[in-house]
Amino acid sequence: MVIHLADWIFSVDREATLSHTMLCASDHCLCAYCRNYYETVDSAHPSLRPFLERFGIVPEGPSELMPLEPTLMAAAYRVTGEILRTGSPIHLNGIPIRPESAESGTFFLWVGEMELPWNQPEPVEDVISPANQPEFLDCMAKKMLEWYPEDEILS
Repeated sequence: MVIHLADWIFSVDREATLSHTMLCASDHCLCAYCRNYYETVDSAHPSLRPFLERFGIVPEGPSELMPLEPTLMAAAYRVTGEILRTGSPIHLNGIPIRPESAESGTFFLWVGEMELPWNQPEPVEDVISPANQPEFLDCMAKKMLEWYPEDEILS
């Protein structure tokens, strides 16, 4: 299936992608940050699910889920297919979306930064995670600047 998204063009195997993300969803992390993502992403960002489903992705099945700050998340979804044409930065209602080529026949859709409400029983400041470590935050901030020039990052 070919997907045209702004000035990007993708070739996607939706069934293979769905199979992969369903597998990831069945075996995902249960830390407080990940639980919070799975429980709040649909209500906080209702346009994300239909966007991802075009690619065969279920939001509960990221290949990688990262807290950039305690309530600011980024997710990476592996897509079976290829990027046929790259384009300008993609934003979905304030959420940056960054396609990135991976090994042959796949690419990642990096989704984030996404602000989410905290909906877990433990206080966010008590949860141990890389998001609470300054070194991790510095590393992720540098990575985000590589992906998006400063003038393209949405606050």
